[in-house]
Amino acid sequence: MKLKQRENGPWWCASSMHRFFVGPEQILDNIGKITGDDAHHIQRVLRLGIGEEITLCDSHGTDYQGLIQHVDKNLIEVKIVGTASSGTEPKIQLSLLQGLPKASKMEVIIQKCVELGIYEVLPITTLRTVVRISDERDARKKAQRWQKVAEEAAKQSKRGIIPHVSEPVSIKQAIKECNADLKLLFWEEEKELSLHKVLHSQVTPPKSIALLIGPEGGLDNSEVELARQHGWQSLTLGSRILRTETAGMAVLAAIMYHWEEWE
Repeated sequence: MKLKQRENGPWWCASSMHRFFVGPEQILDNIGKITGDDAHHIQRVLRLGIGEEITLCDSHGTDYQGLIQHVDKNLIEVKIVGTASSGTEPKIQLSLLQGLPKASKMEVIIQKCVELGIYEVLPITTLRTVVRISDERDARKKAQRWQKVAEEAAKQSKRGIIPHVSEPVSIKQAIKECNADLKLLFWEEEKELSLHKVLHSQVTPPKSIALLIGPEGGLDNSEVELARQHGWQSLTLGSRILRTETAGMAVLAAIMYHWEEWE
């Protein structure tokens, strides 16, 4: 069967269809298979039946139009009838290194940054982080919850991928291991270099950008100095102090606007 294709996005009206992420291995011979919670959601909540249209995304930027052809207790089989690039992924891969905030702020940060186009989120512990991770089990449990938030936000905003949210790591590890083309640290003590200056100094858009935001108490001078030693630029966000849950979203939106990702 030859699938209909279109380079610049779906030829069907994706906004009218329910969207589900699947692994590439779940699409074979023009049949997509949905299992687990999504299969239950389709049957028990959405109450979709045979012949109804849904959209599958392979988490790598490709969308598949499908028709439900088989419904079982824990399995939905979908006949693939069309494929296209999702057309929703930014050309620049943006990573957010976020100092762990208090309460449920991390979930809000992840949700909104996924909507805005973040590629991955790396929670970090710093000298001034109030929230503490008790052990590996605690770290894994938090990361699983955050990943679920990212998945739901990716579905809602019709992303072509589910941005990855990692388990928390130390700021020292994050600073040293980051290999983005452009590494930007936002610090309230910086008075000279601004995001506006840095973006306008780029002749062409970098392929990847890392953004480092401290927790509520900000970053320690020693952490900023270590980052500078590893190629990070410290930037100011102007005369007003932004909350940790606001800063990453504001920077991400500004970068998207600067490189016309909202066109």
